Amino acid sequence: MVDAIYEKLAGALNARSTSLPSIICNEFFDFISCLYTPEDAAIYVAMPLGLSAIQDIAENLPAADLQKLAHDLEIMEDRGLVHIADRDGVKLYEGLPLIPGTVEFHMMRGIVDERHKKMTVLMKEYQRAIGKTYKSGNPPQMQKSAPGRTVPIDREIDPRTTIVPYKELKELIMQTEYISAGTCVCRHEGALLDKPCTKPVNNCMLLGESAIFSVNKGFARRVTRDEAVQIIDQAEAAGLVHTYAYTTGDYFKPLCNCCHDHCAIMRSARKSPSPGTMVIPRYLLEVNNDECTSCGACVSRCQMEALKMVDGILTRDEHRCIGCGLCMWACPTEALTLKPLPASKIPLTS
Repeated sequence: MVDAIYEKLAGALNARSTSLPSIICNEFFDFISCLYTPEDAAIYVAMPLGLSAIQDIAENLPAADLQKLAHDLEIMEDRGLVHIADRDGVKLYEGLPLIPGTVEFHMMRGIVDERHKKMTVLMKEYQRAIGKTYKSGNPPQMQKSAPGRTVPIDREIDPRTTIVPYKELKELIMQTEYISAGTCVCRHEGALLDKPCTKPVNNCMLLGESAIFSVNKGFARRVTRDEAVQIIDQAEAAGLVHTYAYTTGDYFKPLCNCCHDHCAIMRSARKSPSPGTMVIPRYLLEVNNDECTSCGACVSRCQMEALKMVDGILTRDEHRCIGCGLCMWACPTEALTLKPLPASKIPLTS
């Protein structure tokens, strides 16, 4: 009976998640039971897509008591499983995706204890199981299910991470009213697995409504615009790639600072012969060799290995460049510039 409700939960999660798929296997059951009790799973499965009234959820739960259901949903919100929005004094409820969403909220607190260590180990085992399944050449059909209505979306959301260079990121921060910051999810996972990172860790930020939610629930702390700029200044100096993710709603708008040692997205991009297809680059680096002194300071800054010195001349591999601009930080002569790509037409909004 327990496995049956978790199988249904897999379909409900797949209807919402854009990253980590929910595939039925023993490793999935082990991992997901660390986050959701069977009672949590039953409520989540009953939730329509998008923001819903409690009556709509109760319709899918036999003999549900509205007062108890409201209490249970508030507890689930405290644990980052659902989001509760207030619309003109009416509470509306939304099931959060697994990733990006619930896992990140759990990790942003930076808690180091046996429960979080166990959850991280089980998640890695599940991710390995997913990898083996897809490498087998017979990927499973992923169930996607949610009761009731569907939510129309104005445009298709590209699930890939967007690369944002420092100058544009600072502009986004300065126009954002509410910002929060917490522990970097990926580097915290490394610490929990006894593989700590030497890079700054308290630089996973959220913007807008998702930032308000994260602060109210204690997942992160509120920071001022100036503090947020200091955070990205430190990340820039440490050679971290600034990234931003688009989502279908306001529940989670992460602004991350990533390294290929711990970030799965950066690691996958670095391993790819064309990293720019794994992420959304908004710019492409251009080199002015007349201004370049061939000092090589920029080469080690490139996480994608797009820059090389060939016979004393700096060269850029167009297929490997993701337009992060980290190399520009080290250039003493301003010989490096960023050229906008068509993806830059997508507005960055908080």
